[in-house]
Amino acid sequence: MKITILTENTVSRRGLLAEHGLSVLIEAGNRRILFDTGQSGVYLHNAKKLGISLEGLDGIVLSHGHYDHTGGLPEFPAAADCPVFLSEKALEDKWCLEKNGGPARCIGIPWREESGDGQIPGRLTFTAEKEEIFPDIYVLGGITSTVLEEAARDNLFRIRRDGQFIFDRMEDEQLLILRTARGLAVFAGCAHAGILSCLEKVRTSFPGEKCFFLLAGMHLRGCGEEQVNAVIDGLKQYGFSILIPLHCTGTLATARMRMAFGRSCLMAEAGKSFLIPEEETENRPRG
Repeated sequence: MKITILTENTVSRRGLLAEHGLSVLIEAGNRRILFDTGQSGVYLHNAKKLGISLEGLDGIVLSHGHYDHTGGLPEFPAAADCPVFLSEKALEDKWCLEKNGGPARCIGIPWREESGDGQIPGRLTFTAEKEEIFPDIYVLGGITSTVLEEAARDNLFRIRRDGQFIFDRMEDEQLLILRTARGLAVFAGCAHAGILSCLEKVRTSFPGEKCFFLLAGMHLRGCGEEQVNAVIDGLKQYGFSILIPLHCTGTLATARMRMAFGRSCLMAEAGKSFLIPEEETENRPRG
């Protein structure tokens, strides 16, 4: 399995770009899947600079309906005809309240009003709570906050309906899961319900199967030390061979995870690639 970070909040290579967003190319077996598209065409720029063609993708999976994960889709070549997998609830009118009481900001899918008139490349395909989109490749939604520390977090996200703001429980968020010879590889865009709650959903949905790999935005930026420690303690229970925190995990939480998990925790940025061995070895993934 090869993982290439096309869009991320950080970058350190000449000629590549960064933005607040996420886009990851996953190549496993004979499948090529794009997980999220960032907020603009940055992922296409970076792919071109890296010499990566995005032609012939098997599918695009959108983790949830926020601009920084979906906004780049209209930049994708218009001739593309691959399925775009998302929850139908991702098309809702999503907003975020400001902690200081300022005006709410729209954070939903920028192109959602154009989604029915053929202007969006690919074929929008609405997903079920658990769906096998290709053999041994799944999307998993229906995630709720089941871990106490995560359920207690402030949630400033709202959905606007009929001019009124209602609480957004982020029911549209879905994980991408690959079943491999080493176990399950889990990809999360932001884990708004909490990464431990996401992993609990995986555990109950795939009973008896081990999660060996996790790449995730964990929405820990700005969280206190107690909450970060609780997440790290929870992650330790899964015994991940490879952990890649990025995007909204935040710099401090990512650094704490690197200290806690050592060589198992890999640092990611736009342009970084990882080749994940098919078998458990003492050598860390090549990147």
